[in-house]
Amino acid sequence: MNTIAKATTAALLISNLALVACAEKEQTPGMPAAGTVLSLRMADYEGAGQSLAGENEITDFKACIFEEGRMTHIYDNIQASGSGYALQLDSHSGTLYVLANTGNQIDLHELQSQSLDEQSWLKQTMALDREAPVHFFTGSVKLDEMSSSQTTIPVTLKRGVARFDLQVKTAGVARIKSITMKNTAGKGLLFTSDAGSLSPEGVERAESSVRFDEPLTANTQGVMYLYEQSNEGLEVTIEAEIDGVEKSLSKAIDGDIRRNTVYTLTVRKDVIDVEVSLSFDEWEEGGDTELTPARR
Repeated sequence: MNTIAKATTAALLISNLALVACAEKEQTPGMPAAGTVLSLRMADYEGAGQSLAGENEITDFKACIFEEGRMTHIYDNIQASGSGYALQLDSHSGTLYVLANTGNQIDLHELQSQSLDEQSWLKQTMALDREAPVHFFTGSVKLDEMSSSQTTIPVTLKRGVARFDLQVKTAGVARIKSITMKNTAGKGLLFTSDAGSLSPEGVERAESSVRFDEPLTANTQGVMYLYEQSNEGLEVTIEAEIDGVEKSLSKAIDGDIRRNTVYTLTVRKDVIDVEVSLSFDEWEEGGDTELTPARR
């Protein structure tokens, strides 16, 4: 059977800056209570699907709030503060969007200057970086559905990419030289679309390939990453040497590629032939692991 990667939940507590107020002063309706904590949880691996080195690392962190369809607040390049990040919420109003590892691709100030509406915001995309997808995270929460006295606000972050692991199940010796995925999308949506295509409209498609300097001979995690995308002719090809014989194994992918999901490519050999099989399982909620701010 294929390895099924499960998920854990990563927790990050982000305390807002202290709100200065006299004890006798009545709190304004809609304003968050002093000491409000933003609790971020990130889907992660457990068991055989544990996170690989660097997969939980955060290089940049930003957020924004949309109220009545317009971007009204920006929290850009939020800095680490102790074990978390400092963030101040002025009120429990609108929808808070949280982004991590989007770098210069998402410029919140530029988007705000364009009077971007919320519907267009949800169609923003991430491009490839050096021909590979960016390991970014996004999440959101509707603030106006929460009581102004609520001191903990949960936000769940999900990766914008899917991960592919390799599993080798052959009786003889298998040497995996390369993996190629045909018709992959060159951009991914910043947030999952609730309706319609999982890919940006009119996105260009091409081949995504990885060639190993040393052929793989055993199970290997993280051999390829792809953005979430609709399936428009996705096909995987594995070039391998099995028992000294060169093989080119191909298989059409069934279904769409979902973010925050682990797929397992399995190379088998039986008495009939060698085949490539594909299986997947979404990351599920589990124990807690803290998001790691990048060290500078």
